[in-house]
Order: sequence, then structure tokens, then C-alpha cells
Amino acid sequence: MINVHATHISRYERNLTSPTIDVAKKIADALEVSTDALIYGSNEQIINNKLNDEELLQLFHKVQKLDDENITSVKAMLKAFVFQKDIQKQLA
Repeated sequence: MINVHATHISRYERNLTSPTIDVAKKIADALEVSTDALIYGSNEQIINNKLNDEELLQLFHKVQKLDDENITSVKAMLKAFVFQKDIQKQLA
């Protein structure tokens, strides 16, 4: 489907070599994902890799399951808290 020999695919999977951009695009198209998702992973994987606080990560996952009104309230509280800290920092 992508005209790449199985041994090359095996090398990619084992991180022995990297595909060219053209091959990466063909793989992404075959898997029906973006090249960003192929390279960096899903949004959830990216978030999990960047967010080191496990408790905070679990809270974010729980918030995502709330209804839109509650999510909006949580966002407003976070924005207010961050705004307050920014103001305190500027005044210090």
C-alpha cells in the first residue's frame, strides 16, 4: 500500500532508522491520521507527556467528562486563579 518493504517498516518500529517525509506521509495516509499524530501521538498522549503532575492529570480527565456548563465553570475558575497570580506577580 505504501510501497515500502517489510524490513524497512520493522526498522522504523524498532527506532533503528526514520522514514523519509514522503514515506511518513504515506504511512499517515494509510492509517488515516495526520502526520502530526503519527510523529507526536494523539492529543491525549501529548498532554500526558507534558503534564507531570499525576493528580492534576487525573483531575483534567475527570473534568472532560462533565457537561459543557460545568466545564465552562471550571475554565472560568482556572482563568480567575491564573489572572490573580499574574497580578500578584506584577505587583510584587
